[in-house]
Amino acid sequence: MKNIFAKLVCLALGAAALTSCSDRYLTDLNTDKTKPTTINPNAQLTTGLLQPMGDFQLMDTYRCYITGFTQYYAGGWNVSNYGGAVHADNNMMSSLWDRFYSVGIKNVVDAIDRSQDLPNVNAILRIHKVYMMSILTDTYGDIPCSEAGLGKIAGIGNPKYDTQEEIYNWFFTELAACVEQLRNSEGKDVVTGDVTNYSGNTAQWAKFANSLRMRFAMRISDVNPDKAKAEFESALASPAGYISTFADNAFVKYIDGPFTLYDGAKDLDFRVNALGEMLYGQDATSPTFVCHTLFHRMKQTSDPRLYRICRHYINTKRSQIKADDEWNIDVTDEVVAYQNSVKGQSNQQKQAPGWACYVGAAWYSDWVNAPDNADIPTLAALVAQYPDAGFEGSNFPARMLRPFLSIQLEKSECPGIMMTSAETHFLMAEAIVKGWTVEGTVSGHYEAGVRDAMQVINDYYNVSKISESEIAAYLAANPVGSSADAQVEAINTQAWILHLTNPSEGWANLRRSDYPVLDDRSKYSISDFTPDDPNNLNTPLRLYYPQFEMQYNREQYEIAISRIEGGKDDWHKPVWWDKNPTRVNHDLYK
Repeated sequence: MKNIFAKLVCLALGAAALTSCSDRYLTDLNTDKTKPTTINPNAQLTTGLLQPMGDFQLMDTYRCYITGFTQYYAGGWNVSNYGGAVHADNNMMSSLWDRFYSVGIKNVVDAIDRSQDLPNVNAILRIHKVYMMSILTDTYGDIPCSEAGLGKIAGIGNPKYDTQEEIYNWFFTELAACVEQLRNSEGKDVVTGDVTNYSGNTAQWAKFANSLRMRFAMRISDVNPDKAKAEFESALASPAGYISTFADNAFVKYIDGPFTLYDGAKDLDFRVNALGEMLYGQDATSPTFVCHTLFHRMKQTSDPRLYRICRHYINTKRSQIKADDEWNIDVTDEVVAYQNSVKGQSNQQKQAPGWACYVGAAWYSDWVNAPDNADIPTLAALVAQYPDAGFEGSNFPARMLRPFLSIQLEKSECPGIMMTSAETHFLMAEAIVKGWTVEGTVSGHYEAGVRDAMQVINDYYNVSKISESEIAAYLAANPVGSSADAQVEAINTQAWILHLTNPSEGWANLRRSDYPVLDDRSKYSISDFTPDDPNNLNTPLRLYYPQFEMQYNREQYEIAISRIEGGKDDWHKPVWWDKNPTRVNHDLYK
C-alpha cells in the first residue's frame, strides 16, 4: 500500500511538473519578446498630447456639431445634416466622449499613476488631464472625472459623474499644485515625450497652467464671480507667470504626412492634424465652406484675415491623400472679381447671406447658378485643356463661388493650438471691464490681442502675410468701444475669430460670453434634411450623453440626468457655468 501511495505521489508531482513546464512553454511561445512589457510615461505623454487634435475618429463631433454651432462652417453635408438641421445622432456626438475616455483619459491616468518618481512628467500629464477634462465637461456638462480611468488602478468600473462645479474647483486646485510641483522639480527629470512647441520646458508648462486657470476663471465669472475674480488674480500673480508673449503660445506639433483617417485612429496614429483632415473632407464634393456669419462679419469690418481664411478653389481633381496645393487651384481673385461684377451681382443666392453658406442646411438645393466658363478664365482654360476631367460637372463651378476654408488651415502639419497670448490678452481686457485687478487698459490688451491673433495667421499658416498697415487700419476702424457692453462684445467677437482652429474653445467661450451675436438658425429652411424638432431650431447648448452610458453606467448616468433642468437629457439646457441665453439676431445680415 505504501508503495502504491508513493507511486501516486510521484506521478502527481511529475504531472504537475509537466503542466508547469507546459504552461511556461506556452507563455513563452505566446509572448512577443520584441515588444516592451511596460510603457514609459514619456511615451504615454506623447500619445496624450497628440490625441485631442490628432485623433480622426473624435473629429466627427467637431465637424458635425461644434463647428456648426459656432457658425464657423456651413454648407458641407455633415455639418448640414447634423448641426445645421439640429439633428442628434448618437454616433456623431459621442465620438469625442468615447475616444477621450477609452483612449486618452485611460492612457493619461495610467501614466500619472506610474510617474510618481518623475515629478516634471507627472505634473505635465496632470495639466494635460485637466485640459482634456475641460473639453469634455464644457461639451457635455457633468461627467466622470475624479473616478475616470481608474478601472485597472482602483477597480472602478462605473465611475460617478462629478458636477461641473466640482470639476472646475478641482481644475483650480490641480493646476495650482502642478505649477508648484514644476517650480520645485527643476532638473529632477527630463521630459522627453513633449511634442508641443515647449519641448519639455517646464517653465513654459507652468505658464500654460496659469493661463488655463485664467481661462477657467473667466468661464465661471457669471455663475461664481467672487471665486472667478480670486482665481484669475491668483493665476496672474503667480511667480511662474502666464502666457504673456507670442513666444509663450502653447500648441502641439504635427507632421507633414498623408492623412491617416479612421484606420489611423484605430492604430492610435495621431501624428497628423486630424481636425485639418476632417475639414478638408474625404472627396472633392465635401470640402468645408465658411459660414456666412463668420464671412460677413469679417467682410463688413474689412478684416484682413478674410481672404487668408477664405479662398475659392477649382478642386475637381484634388488629392485625397493630403491637402495638396497642386490640384486645389486657387481662383479667389477671379471669383471675387466676378462676384463684384454686374453679372455676378445678379446671380447671388436669394437668401440674405449672399454668396456664403447660411447657417442652416445649405446643400444641394441651395446652389447659386454657375458662372459661364468664360467668366472665370482659369476654369475656361482647364475645361479646354482637360475636356474629360469634369471641371464643369457635378456643380463644381457653383461650389467654386462659395468661400472655402483655405487649405492652408487644413494641412496635416498645422499646429494643434491649445492657448495663445492673444487669448490671454482678451481675457485680461474683459477682466478689467469686470473690475478685477489687472495691469494695463482694456484698449491696450484688446489691441495686443488682435495683433497677436493676426500673428497666429501669419506665423502658423502658409498664407500671404498680413501687413502692419493692414493691422493698424483694422484697429483704427474697429476699436474696442467705450461702454462695458460694447467692450465685452468686441473682445469676445475677436476671441471667436481667434478660436476658429480650436473650435471646442470657440464654442465654450461663445456660450459663456454670448458674443458674437449669431444669426438666427430658425429663419432658414431645412433644405433636404429632417430636424428632430422643426419647432425648435435653436442652437443646442451642450451635447447629449452617449446612449451606451444608460446601459453600462446607468445608476451614475441617471443621477447626472436628474441634475439637468427638467430631469432629462436635453441639449437645449445649459451647462452649469452658462447662465445667459445665446444672442441671436433675426436681421443680422439684411
